[in-house]
Amino acid sequence: MGVDIDLLVKRYMAIRHSTLGMYNEIDRAIYYLSDLTGEQILWKAWKVSSGYRHDIALPWDRRINNYRISPTGVIAFSTDVDGDERWSIYTYHENKLELVSGEDGSINNLGEWSPSGRFLSYSSNSRNGVDFDIYVYDLVKRSRSFLYKGDGIVNPSRWVNDDLLLAIKMNTYQDTDIIMINRRDGSEVNLTKHEGEAVNRNPIPIDEKHFLYITNNGEEFTGIAIYDLERNSWKYLVKEKWDVEDLDYRDGRIVYSVNEDGESVLKLFSFEKREPVEILRPGGVIDNIDFTREGAVLSINSPKHGPEIFITDLSGFLERVTYTPKIGVSEESFVSPKIFRYKSFDGLEISALFYKPLRSLTEPPPAVLYLHGGPESQERVSFNRVHQVLLSLGIAIIAPNYRGSSGYGKSFIHLDDVDKRIATVYDSYHAVEFLAKNGEIDDKRLCVMGGSYGGYLTLMMLVTYPDLWRCGVEIVGIVNLLTFIKNTGAWRRRYRITEYGDPEIHRDIMIKLSPITYVDRIKAPLMVIHGAKDPRVPVSEAEQLVEALRGRGVDVRYIRLEDEGHGISKVRNRVRVYSEVVRFIYEKLSSRS
Repeated sequence: MGVDIDLLVKRYMAIRHSTLGMYNEIDRAIYYLSDLTGEQILWKAWKVSSGYRHDIALPWDRRINNYRISPTGVIAFSTDVDGDERWSIYTYHENKLELVSGEDGSINNLGEWSPSGRFLSYSSNSRNGVDFDIYVYDLVKRSRSFLYKGDGIVNPSRWVNDDLLLAIKMNTYQDTDIIMINRRDGSEVNLTKHEGEAVNRNPIPIDEKHFLYITNNGEEFTGIAIYDLERNSWKYLVKEKWDVEDLDYRDGRIVYSVNEDGESVLKLFSFEKREPVEILRPGGVIDNIDFTREGAVLSINSPKHGPEIFITDLSGFLERVTYTPKIGVSEESFVSPKIFRYKSFDGLEISALFYKPLRSLTEPPPAVLYLHGGPESQERVSFNRVHQVLLSLGIAIIAPNYRGSSGYGKSFIHLDDVDKRIATVYDSYHAVEFLAKNGEIDDKRLCVMGGSYGGYLTLMMLVTYPDLWRCGVEIVGIVNLLTFIKNTGAWRRRYRITEYGDPEIHRDIMIKLSPITYVDRIKAPLMVIHGAKDPRVPVSEAEQLVEALRGRGVDVRYIRLEDEGHGISKVRNRVRVYSEVVRFIYEKLSSRS
């Protein structure tokens, strides 16, 4: 079978995305982020007789990560250099760009505009490189002022009014509080003090006395609560059997999305009827909701079409706003997964996604076990370019949500902490075993692949089941838990210790659970990919792995990207790197021998 791998990969990797759609009532345009130019920047679309017209919203050629539009039309946005995640913040108004904070090696996280549009909140670790303090930028005076001294990660959120700011204080990644800070004197009060562990996030003021927020205080799954600032009390408005993941509010109604086993469901709750109503199931993940006067702007990431911007009138009708280029590739050829469940080694039920190619390379097809990162992330029903190009070549994809994944309750997410981590390896193996026993895949032609924590798991699968794999692909992965904790960004270290262990306490456990300890067991050819500017998992992790493998004569192919960080954000790099990845996997899995 003659396959032009390079051409095929170029077509799939050149597929662009559109995300984070928001409606601006001043110019009646929908703003969104897209990598149409090869780098993710800000675009806008407005209605014309033939559909929508699109244009670049502001002159910028570096990656834009986030943006906010003020009530007076001023755009604030955050940007970094070559994926280093050292975000700087700028404003753009009347064709003028102005630096608010950054470009000095610090990390600056964009907050929100105040109701009047005069004040912009943001957090920065410029004081010591570790702790994030909150600042306020005064658009009238063109000046910034220190507001709140943080301990760890604290990020500003919505304003109650021009004087009272709500912020999220992170105790751990799974335990957060909403605090209220007075702009006048910097005084602070913790509004969500709680026992045990609880996530409290996404506060949205509905007037100066009440705000909505997402919480799982006292529950396994997140719901929607309302806080009364006069009485200092709160109560649940909405509880679901799955996690509420996002919400927005307007005129007595809440639009929110629920993560049902990896797929989003959009619902509406009104204070008048007080009964949630399902609006639609988009067959993917709703990444963002912006509730407008006419309906809601939705950012939907689906295997059916990729990340695109839509509008719904809340009746269930969807209008598509963006059609990002897919040259030489048809959306009809994209494969959506089926969800399956299986029992792991100890009887725990695990949920997973299985993508079966429309035309298999052979029957049953070879397969790639794809392991998500986090580890508190979740494999969602969303678009993945690498999945789709491998599927087009007749290769199946298995993507388990092993223990420790989010989306399955507060207890489930902690089942992999510190010394329990090896259980995730067994969970991943049993997904393969289940599908092989059911004749869905050829277990003699398997590849394991993952990025970040998924890269760590990829290596653990290679050392735990060395004879199972034809090849492996490890991207920005953790190799040595001790060196990872030591060298990761200082602002992240205290939070990652909770998950992976404290070297002062758990040194022996961390050595035992590090792939580098068993590197001599790796037999399968391995491809290693890492960005030189990665602030989360330093490139030194990849370097020590490659050195150890080459010293033992293992077939290892190493791609070091000098202009990337924790992942591959540039289109030109995506095309080059994944051409090699797909060719590598196809060569190893296409033959029966």
